[in-house]
Formats: sequence, C-alpha cells, structure tokens
Amino acid sequence: SVSQKTHLNLQRRPAAHMPKARALTHFLAFASSRSSMAASMAAMSTSASGAAMDGEWDEAAGVWRGNRAVDAGVEVPDPLVIFGYGSLCWRPEPSFGEGASYPCRVSGWGRFFAQRSTDHRGTPKSPGLVATMLSDAQLEAIGLREAGVPPSSTIGMGYEIATESAEGVLADLDFREKGGYTREVVLVQPLAGGEPVKALLYSATPDNPNFDKTMLDPDAAATVIASAVGPSGSNAEYLSNLTEWLRSLEIEEPSLFDLEERVKAAQGTS
Repeated sequence: SVSQKTHLNLQRRPAAHMPKARALTHFLAFASSRSSMAASMAAMSTSASGAAMDGEWDEAAGVWRGNRAVDAGVEVPDPLVIFGYGSLCWRPEPSFGEGASYPCRVSGWGRFFAQRSTDHRGTPKSPGLVATMLSDAQLEAIGLREAGVPPSSTIGMGYEIATESAEGVLADLDFREKGGYTREVVLVQPLAGGEPVKALLYSATPDNPNFDKTMLDPDAAATVIASAVGPSGSNAEYLSNLTEWLRSLEIEEPSLFDLEERVKAAQGTS
C-alpha cells in the first residue's frame, strides 16, 4: 500500500516527483542534445508516426536500424499519455512540457533489469543494464512465470502530453528507446484514484537482441551495473535514482532494493 505521503493530486512537472537526490546536470545536458539528434534523424525510414516499422538490428551499434524504437502497429493513445518506469520516473523529457503527471500502477507487467544498454548506461564494447517491462504472458512464454498466479504490478509515472506536443514527444522517445524497445499500449491506474487511462509504454521484449535472460540472476546483474558507464551516466546511478524515487513515494519493490545492495557490495561500498 502507498502511504498518505503519496501525492494525491495531479502535479505539475518536473519538480513535484523528483527525488531529493543530487542534481543530475549532465543528464539535462544530454537530454537537450538528444532532442536535437532526434530531430536530425527525421528523414530516416520510419512509419507515419515516426517509429521504425521493420525492426532490423544494427549489430555494431546495438540499436534498431534507423535509430528508432519499433512501432509494432499499435494505436497511439489520444490524448497521449506516456508511462515511464525507468529514468522517466525522476527525469521527464524536456519535450513533455507542463502537462499533469502522476504516479500510477500498471497490472500484468513487471519491471526487470534485463536489457543491455549500449547507448545510455553502457557502450557497445561494455554494455550496461537498464530496466524493461515484461508482460505476464511474455514471462510465461519464456518460463519465468507460472500461469494462474496473481498478476504482476508495477508503479511508474504517467505523463499527459498536450496535443500540439505529441508528435515531437513521440519523435524524442522513439529515438531515446532505439536500443531494443517497442511501443506497447497499457492501462494505467493513477494512485490518486479515478478511471484507468490508456498509456504508451516502451518495452524491450524478450525477442529483441539486447535482452539478456541471464541478467535476471541478481548477482550477474549487480556485477554489470556496478561498473558500467555510458553517455547518460553510470549504471549504478541509474539504479539508485530509481530506488530513491520509489522510496520518495514510500513504495516497496524488494527485488530492486536487493539488487541495489548487491551493487553496493560489488563496488565495495555496502
């Protein structure tokens, strides 16, 4: 359960849900430069909505060809709501603007550190490890979940995007999530209550080349996270910012807190 300290009213962005962590100024500079890069990629082969349709893989770079997430033919919610479950929880894209944002829950999906990162928290020569969301059906298909058990549940952030900003936001996110991610549409439940909302989710599915099932072993994952560094910063910082965000809402996610302790032990800082 979420304590009364959880924000019960819709908040303006970005400061309302930022953990009381150190300022990540280099993150903001990278976000700005990435937006410019995304705009320059607009002429690449993409669908009408901007995302890559073919899902061809650039082995050397460790990203989808065209530097775009895969569209997968999903119908983008209108109005657009983005569900963030990794760094978007504490650091929304500048292009998101000033719309409402709120903690929310998605059922039937779990958060896992099983996606190799060659463009954010690692490099092609030394990949890091970042979060992905896997559906219960996907977990059953790869033998990581038994049918009939209660559905998974994950808390992240919902971001409402103004209609006039939607096209630019999608272009930014499609570029950002080029490292193996695919668009999905899910129903999210705001923690403050109200009706469920359709939201766009970027998921690195088990069949993308950067998915690494062996990293579901927490010790293996901790070894990678403890030392990996990429253009967006250190891998360990990514994990610690996510756990700080969860603690700021007094939300328990034992598997992530355990992984954090293993990373500290691998770094010799526990």
